Amino acid sequence: MAQGISVMLSEDQSNELKHEVYTMVMDQIEKVRRDAGIDKQYLKRKDATVFAGVSASTFDSWNIPSHVISDGITLYAKKDILEFIESH
Repeated sequence: MAQGISVMLSEDQSNELKHEVYTMVMDQIEKVRRDAGIDKQYLKRKDATVFAGVSASTFDSWNIPSHVISDGITLYAKKDILEFIESH
């Protein structure tokens, strides 16, 4: 049977530890938000299918308006995807 370890911290140490843990968690949340594109208004096709929760062929059949930018990159507006989903 495993036994726990008790650690005694001063109030300052406890507050510093809480601050460090909070900072690490918030940094990771921000990284996940960035990686997931949560704050993006426009998504590439692959990300758009994930956002919509459907397969690529289903997404293509929806005929969502797309926006072609430099280098031939096609983007889809999240608002257009949501409008389509809400209307069907």
